[in-house]
Amino acid sequence: MTFGEKLFQLRKEKGLSQEALAEQVGTTRQAISKWENDQGFPETEKLLQLSNIFEISIDYLLKDEQSSNTVSEGGYYVSKEMATGYIANQKKISCYIGIGFLFWALAGIPYVMFTANLTWRYLGMAIFIIIGIGSFVLGSFSEEPKYKVLKEEPLILDHGYLKELSNMYQAKRRIYVALFVPSIILFIVGFLAISLTMDGKFVWCEYHSFVFLGFAIGLFGFCYCAGVIDAYELLIRNEQYTSRLFFKIKYKSKRFLSIK
Repeated sequence: MTFGEKLFQLRKEKGLSQEALAEQVGTTRQAISKWENDQGFPETEKLLQLSNIFEISIDYLLKDEQSSNTVSEGGYYVSKEMATGYIANQKKISCYIGIGFLFWALAGIPYVMFTANLTWRYLGMAIFIIIGIGSFVLGSFSEEPKYKVLKEEPLILDHGYLKELSNMYQAKRRIYVALFVPSIILFIVGFLAISLTMDGKFVWCEYHSFVFLGFAIGLFGFCYCAGVIDAYELLIRNEQYTSRLFFKIKYKSKRFLSIK
């Protein structure tokens, strides 16, 4: 990938027009256009400014790579902007999925609360289930296409930013684990209580509404925390992710089809 291709991709990722980038760098739109078309090259001062704006190393900007769309034999370069956006996007998706499961589990509350009124029982269950389906739909449409490549290619991050991201993850991981563990406990306890009741060991009663509430909270916490942790792990421990058999098969198949 040439300097111009990298500059174009980084500018698009940050959502800047050529005019906006030119204003930040202190040059003209025509100069930015020439740089992106590899018809010119910025001076050292401008390179430093570009490095600061996109939060990447000058070495990455200057190193010419034989690839397209930022994908090379070494991997896909992930800027700080893209990594931050990916994690935020995965948090959003995990939240929608967690809410979907939460409302599905909450559908058990009207089932045990309105035993004498079947209309309210099934109406309440239907409302919770529909809200859950709506949340799943929102989650499926929330994934931004530009982040799909991160799950399909080996990734390259600046060493400095990778260390910063790892430190950030270690600090936040304690919080997610602290939420993850009780969520698993609530999920298991709720699942066992519901299973034993369905098996006839207990009788359905109004107190089961608390069981369904705990089960729902456990499902939400599990889905959200697992999704966020997986997003960080994908970036920080990408070598482990790409060493999985499923990834290798999918990656080699993609490469084979692209060659054909």
